[in-house]
Amino acid sequence: MTDVDALQLAEAQAIRDRLDEVAAKVRTAANEAHGSPEAVRILLATKTQPAARIRVALEAGFTLIGENRVQELVAKAPDLADVPHEAHLIGLLQKNKVNHTLRAGAACVQSIDDVAVAQKLSARIETLLHEGAAALAAEAPGTVRGTSPAQSLGTTTGTAPSTASGAEHADHITSGIAPAGAVAPVLEVMLQVNTSGEESKSGVAPADAEALAEQVRVLPHLRISGLMTIGFPGATEAEIRPSYADLRELSQRLRETGALPADATALSMGMSGDYALAIAEGATMVRVGSSVFGARS
Repeated sequence: MTDVDALQLAEAQAIRDRLDEVAAKVRTAANEAHGSPEAVRILLATKTQPAARIRVALEAGFTLIGENRVQELVAKAPDLADVPHEAHLIGLLQKNKVNHTLRAGAACVQSIDDVAVAQKLSARIETLLHEGAAALAAEAPGTVRGTSPAQSLGTTTGTAPSTASGAEHADHITSGIAPAGAVAPVLEVMLQVNTSGEESKSGVAPADAEALAEQVRVLPHLRISGLMTIGFPGATEAEIRPSYADLRELSQRLRETGALPADATALSMGMSGDYALAIAEGATMVRVGSSVFGARS
């Protein structure tokens, strides 16, 4: 009996039904905001969720997941390693957890708000690169073609097919320089910006985002794909939307000045209670948890 079989059948079906409902709403909102129903990715926020429940979603085709805590990312990685997926860290990353995060196969860290953490991530990848293919594939599998642990074992996902394992790919990389056809190990990152102005929330202040972007974008083993924020927990649309509009406007401004790469257009914003509003303000990725898995106990 598999982990999913061990769940109550009704519970597993409820997760699938809620996934379909959220996906339909996201597609509708994306089509209205971006002109394409495929323009917004759904990231499943899996904080406190056991691996068996996450597997239901992965096996239903929702293969992008995010963990708030490094400890949970590490603990669940072995149980999910055989299922194709892409794991992001969406919560605080401390410097002493960098190695754990890379080893667990994170393909993206969305919560960069400190250049020192970014520098340590890039330096660790550089060290592994010089240690050789086996070290890179084992200790930072998410940096090899941006793969998840399952992909680096030679499996594929629906959005990122791979014909080589992480070790095979890393064999082509020497001295940090990739020959034609190969890709140097790079970790995708997003800069977290505190657009709500709440002291309780992490994220660089909008006024300091340009300086952070300029410092992070030059690190050789990181690639900034966009910005992330946690919206203001308002009760009305008028209270909620400004923090998302501010992130969109900041992204545009930083790309125009060159602080952000021109292709760093991702906007990770919006959660279960307000993702439609975030999409209306330009979100390209929404992070949903309770609307799929139910309220946390």
